[in-house]
Amino acid sequence: MAMAMMSTPKILFLDEPTLGMDVRARRDLWSILRQLKGHVTIVLTTHYLEEVEVLADRVGIMHNGKLRALGTIQQLMSQTGKPTFEDVFLELTEGESR
Repeated sequence: MAMAMMSTPKILFLDEPTLGMDVRARRDLWSILRQLKGHVTIVLTTHYLEEVEVLADRVGIMHNGKLRALGTIQQLMSQTGKPTFEDVFLELTEGESR
């Protein structure tokens, strides 16, 4: 992360940045990423739905290599009629196994 930030990028691509981190390190990184909002565009991939809920302004849900949904968490909950983001994710990624 430190090396990625040294050049003060306008866009930061992060692929599973908290994978393998302990709880404290993950929360510290979340804090840093929240501070960057409005200054840096962050594209983040993760399998942790809690991380999406904490950090994302917009969400794209991919399943089997296809973009299944794009919008805010609230928009996706409204569109699917589901009460939680986890329920939204499960509905949009159901079926179509490879």
